[in-house]
Amino acid sequence: MKKTILILILTFPFFLSLSQEKEELSIFKNSKNWKREIIKFPIDWAPKLNISGFEELLFTPKWSDSKNDDFWSLIIGWKIDATSSLTIKDIEYNLKGYFDGLMKPNHWATKFPEPEIHLKRGKNGFSGKMTFFDGFHTGKTITVNIQGSQQLFKNLKKSIISFRLSPKDYQHKIWKELKKIKLQKNIYYE
Repeated sequence: MKKTILILILTFPFFLSLSQEKEELSIFKNSKNWKREIIKFPIDWAPKLNISGFEELLFTPKWSDSKNDDFWSLIIGWKIDATSSLTIKDIEYNLKGYFDGLMKPNHWATKFPEPEIHLKRGKNGFSGKMTFFDGFHTGKTITVNIQGSQQLFKNLKKSIISFRLSPKDYQHKIWKELKKIKLQKNIYYE
């Protein structure tokens, strides 16, 4: 019994650090329990990225089904090291580099069109379109609409950039679902 208690006492800090790491690597409140993925930056398959930190991806339930309204509808969040806000050109450059690296290592083709992205600042963030080669599901070029925002936390030297993507137009019901996912409340602290 004493040995078991000693083992628990000695391993508790380890398990505590694991749970803190998991909390830290979270941007969104996944209230819909969508499939989630975390990727740390820099990424070897996307060498053009010039940011460091991590990303969280949340995938709509049928995001990989080309016949479903959820197709290619997802949320991407970047929590990156930054002392100032990224310009629209910086965001475009990094998103383009990300998708360029992401879509090339696939079996559909040997030649790949580079992603094209056009964003513009708006009242509550930015929006635009991106056209890229779908190397995951169809082997065809796809265009998605993007709505995004950026928040800079100067005291933490961090920026959070969120992207909501879907090939559906902004009036489609999928956008209402994408907008229901909010940032974590504790995202502003470390």
